Amino acid sequence: MRVLDELDSKIIDALRKDGRASYRNLAIQVGISNVAVRDRINKLMKEGYIRGFYALVDSKMVGKNVSVLFEITSNPVDISRVANELSKCEEVTRIYEKAGNSQLIIHALFSDLKEMQEFIEGVLYKTDGISHVQSSLILKRYKYDPSLSV
Repeated sequence: MRVLDELDSKIIDALRKDGRASYRNLAIQVGISNVAVRDRINKLMKEGYIRGFYALVDSKMVGKNVSVLFEITSNPVDISRVANELSKCEEVTRIYEKAGNSQLIIHALFSDLKEMQEFIEGVLYKTDGISHVQSSLILKRYKYDPSLSV
């Protein structure tokens, strides 16, 4: 993996602020040609520095009003299988393996508490390899920035 140079870092930072910015606008901000910007972005994508461009959707605007973190306790030999199985659920937005008393942190979004309860009972309690589930309802979000500053 190569170290990003200053121009690549500037391009990424500009895209973090506006993922829809044109090559022309990026070229003006960074001080290189449109073609050079395009080539650098293509290279950054090919190398995996930029994984894609997507719309950042406000979950509440689309009816997903309940945000929950689940701590999952699992037998160590089952962690990958459990994580892969849960990753197929459309409610699940993020899965992390962690150190500590529980092995996985799962973030999921639901329309309401009934939908959350159905997920707990119908998915989590029925998934082989899960021995304990602790849920934490998120009351308020203070910061959410899925992009990474370079």
